[in-house]
Amino acid sequence: MSDLPESLLIDIGNSRIKYALVYAGRADFIVQYCMQIAELEPAIIRAQKVLVASVGKGLLVEELQTLCQQHQIECHSMQTQAQQFGISCAYEQFANLGVDRWLAILAARTITSEPVAIVDLGTANTCDIIINNQHIGGWIAPGFSVMKHSLLANTQKVFADNSLPANVVLGTSTPECVNHGCLAAVQGLVMMAELQLKKHAETYQILITGGDQHLITELKQSYFHFFPNLVLLGLSRFL
Repeated sequence: MSDLPESLLIDIGNSRIKYALVYAGRADFIVQYCMQIAELEPAIIRAQKVLVASVGKGLLVEELQTLCQQHQIECHSMQTQAQQFGISCAYEQFANLGVDRWLAILAARTITSEPVAIVDLGTANTCDIIINNQHIGGWIAPGFSVMKHSLLANTQKVFADNSLPANVVLGTSTPECVNHGCLAAVQGLVMMAELQLKKHAETYQILITGGDQHLITELKQSYFHFFPNLVLLGLSRFL
């Protein structure tokens, strides 16, 4: 067996690039982060092939493909499909579902066969729900930082500081009200996802990923499970 990694998995997100070198025969991997495609070159030259997921970052994908060509490494840019691995997409125009969401959906079915909500918290917050092997739909909402910046930019006499609340309480100053209000909105998305699951099943799971997942750690439930990156796990299904 070659000692080379089998694949380099890349998730080009809104704010940073997440990647992992996945070794042949290994199900686990370490998620790493960078800001520029050029920073991936040391990992690319170690890989046998590259799988990439990106939403709206076409120029970065082209840069990555050029870099892979220079090193004669095959590069595959993944796309959402109507059905894969027996899982069906709720969107009639399935190509409009972001491939990051689709890959997280595919990852979820490697973790649990129960009804499940996949919540990704970052620049945008997304939620998708799977019942059996059918994706039944989801939500897209602004992330904590986007919500906060939009509020400050579009509302008079509202201001905030840079503090990040650990839990939701009632604010007694404008900065506290902004910070805790945005946090309440993030946590509310997760709570509404649970209400949707309760309509379909008595037992279920909620899988939480994304850079802002720490914002809901106070919502301690046995059916909450936290993951560094479900998109990369979804990519690993194609190895």
